[in-house]
Amino acid sequence: MPTYDSPLATFKKLAESFTEMIEDEGVFIRPYANPNLIHFTRLTKEEQMDVISRAKLYVLACIKVKERHGSLTDNRMMVETFLHTAGLSAQAEDLALIDDNQFIEVYNKKGMHLFRSLNIFESTSYTFEDLCCRQWHHLYERPPGAHENMLDLARRFFSQEKPKIQAAEQGPIRIMEKDTLEHLIYQTETKWLIPVFKAESLEAALTVVINWNTEPIPQYLNP
Repeated sequence: MPTYDSPLATFKKLAESFTEMIEDEGVFIRPYANPNLIHFTRLTKEEQMDVISRAKLYVLACIKVKERHGSLTDNRMMVETFLHTAGLSAQAEDLALIDDNQFIEVYNKKGMHLFRSLNIFESTSYTFEDLCCRQWHHLYERPPGAHENMLDLARRFFSQEKPKIQAAEQGPIRIMEKDTLEHLIYQTETKWLIPVFKAESLEAALTVVINWNTEPIPQYLNP
């Protein structure tokens, strides 16, 4: 009789395989903080399966890039490979705005992570579990009003009748990790929200973010 891993074991293997893979690129991130996967196990069974599905697509896209002898630091190749792997698409002229110095993310309508460029993992003190299992607004603290502005921007973006790229027009802001010992500080500027489609329906938003940090690793919060 075939044996099947539990959802916890499946996600743990995905997290570990991803973190081992990116070590080849000189990026080191913890797969999880606790082997009991405290954030994953708090989710409902349906939510756990959704996390696994999203993580599998992301890890598979990374594997495909490596098989093509590409670098996971190549943002354009990573995005295009992920979209193809996930059965998604975006306008070529929109993707032409992507370069390797930017932070690139893809979020679905529920605010859950589908894709992150490797430089985000390089810059964060969150674990892979954190980034896969928690919504973005639970991870980062923004200045007063900036959080509400971002939520309003996302609502307007996803309510478009004819989805098209939108300029964020919010300027550089200071973002701080909410729930880590390090409380790393980032200086970033969201420039574009790019529509990502499944067939012809708007499925997700790809965000193009300028990294204004002067150092490769964001500064620590001063005591």
